[in-house]
Amino acid sequence: MQSLLNKIDLKLESAPVAEEFALWRAMLSMAHVDNDIADMEDYLVESITQVFKFSDEQKAKIVEDMQVRPNPKNLFKEIESQAYRAQFFRLARVMIWCDGILHEDELKIVDEIKGELGGDVHEYESDLRWMNRKPDLPMGESASSPEEEVVMHIIFQMIAFYEQQEG
Repeated sequence: MQSLLNKIDLKLESAPVAEEFALWRAMLSMAHVDNDIADMEDYLVESITQVFKFSDEQKAKIVEDMQVRPNPKNLFKEIESQAYRAQFFRLARVMIWCDGILHEDELKIVDEIKGELGGDVHEYESDLRWMNRKPDLPMGESASSPEEEVVMHIIFQMIAFYEQQEG
């Protein structure tokens, strides 16, 4: 896990910029769609704010979001670029599955977001088709705990995203 943390640390120069923070807020808001924030979801929220170097102001906003429970569909609208929107679906899949259960309410909100995309929904089909399947770590990777596994999923997804943005 430490080598993975080192690798993501090299990609992070500062706190998330506005659009990336909008992505994180929308994804993290998926934690309370099923009206229950599981311990694993709570752990993931805390880990993400630490690993991805959120500013104190951003951490405070996430804490507020966890209390107020904003609608992920509304937060998704704040994500403008196609690349960040696609990344939302990849990360939302991890959040949806982190408690080990795919809830009907979670699928419903994803369907509502898809509906908002209209004709552009086809741009995200390659990510959406996996939503019903629990994510697996890459071949050869393993975690020492379920909590570590969930954080590793997010880190692997973000490393791939950053590399895609660079290249």
